[in-house]
Amino acid sequence: MFGIKQILLATAIAAVVVACGGGGSSASMTPPSGMAPAMVTGVITGFGSIYVNGTHFQTSSAVIRRNGQAVDQSKLAVGEVARVKGSKDDTGGTGVAAEVDVDESVIGPITGIDPSGMLTVLGQTVKVNGGTSFGKDIQPADITGLKSGDVIEVDGLIDSSGAIAATRIERASAGSPFQILGTVSNSDSTMHTFKINALIVDYSSANLSGFNNAAPSDGDAVEVQGTAFDTTTTTLKATQVTRQMSDAEEAGGQGDIEREGLITRFASATDFDVAGEPVTTTSTTEYRNGSASDLALNDKVEVEGTPNGSNVLVATVISFEHNGNIELEAPVTKIDTNAGTLMVLGVQVTVNANTRFEDDSSAEVAMFNLNNLSVGDTVKVHGYESPAGSGNVVATRLEREAPSTTVSVEGPFTAGTSPEFMVLGITIDPASMVTISDGHGGTLDLATFLAQAVGHVVKVQGMWSNNVVMASEIAIDDHNGDEN
Repeated sequence: MFGIKQILLATAIAAVVVACGGGGSSASMTPPSGMAPAMVTGVITGFGSIYVNGTHFQTSSAVIRRNGQAVDQSKLAVGEVARVKGSKDDTGGTGVAAEVDVDESVIGPITGIDPSGMLTVLGQTVKVNGGTSFGKDIQPADITGLKSGDVIEVDGLIDSSGAIAATRIERASAGSPFQILGTVSNSDSTMHTFKINALIVDYSSANLSGFNNAAPSDGDAVEVQGTAFDTTTTTLKATQVTRQMSDAEEAGGQGDIEREGLITRFASATDFDVAGEPVTTTSTTEYRNGSASDLALNDKVEVEGTPNGSNVLVATVISFEHNGNIELEAPVTKIDTNAGTLMVLGVQVTVNANTRFEDDSSAEVAMFNLNNLSVGDTVKVHGYESPAGSGNVVATRLEREAPSTTVSVEGPFTAGTSPEFMVLGITIDPASMVTISDGHGGTLDLATFLAQAVGHVVKVQGMWSNNVVMASEIAIDDHNGDEN
């Protein structure tokens, strides 16, 4: 049971293979003709072979590892964070992967759940938001499909507080070791312990790798695996501790580096960290979807550039990214694969190279994309309005769902002619028996809702009829957007 002092995995754990980040890589960075060496770290958005940061990498000859173990590509999933070492052609958005490494941010039991969107796993805060994908074995596919004691695998991006903004959550396989990626603090070489946020790691009997025969020290980026977790003291008994190499170290001074992550330290527009690694800019840095003045702590960005002599990434391009606070779930009424657009609830949705595709229908197409979609298919779209005020949506995630007659829309509230209101230009007509939630466990009458909803995100479920959503459920919901 989860309440006992220690949680032990029943299945013996196979010998741990040192992950790519620990001791250097054997794959060649010599690029194919017409391509340049590259290290690309970011969220997997699709397959066929693999899409990371908008680049389509061929993986036919790549070494693929998951948590240090060699695996087939079929063992990877969208939403996982991958480090791809290989080569790419920037003009064509294509590349060839020599190595692909996926390492979960944390694997362990849930010890706390905040329904507003927070989990505690191995002493780490996990934030669940609109950018979180869920494994098919978690139903409903949101935080309500989880409970304390569940052992889960979490991929994500680390924010400035050390919390994990989850990009994917799924149940852990039986026999999986517990795992945590993080930065060492409060190291004690006498007691053979250190901390990663609230977690105490006891490495007294662990195999150490990548530390040059020295103990882990404050500031080291590490991957820890273990078999026993003490819930009373929040202590993980480690079996393996591996120092992770930085992108610049892994690249070995060859080629470009692309890194997707959150800004974890910000001193100025020329001195900040992305995913814990230093970045600087110059007068020639190109900004996309924003400007230098928009840079701020916990912004989600993709940085491209080359490291200087001090292993600081000199950015040539910085792209601002966000999850968005728009969600639509309904049948598709129109598709234009050439333009990369579809229509949902009368809203034009655009997909691009960074859209994350998932097939949660019974077809379960592994390499799902817009070409696999048909008019009438039920989809769930997560994204943001672009341009602002246009009523059009750019999809950050597109999921095909099981057919449903219920539709839903989530986005900023806009007042209309009472009792109707609008979300993303969609007219909402509250039915006489509508249930209205205040987002905090209470209920509201319609008049109070219409007054309080101004300036908030609302979620509506109901039936689509004559270009109007006839609402059966309405809620004020500010928890499913860009927050990290």
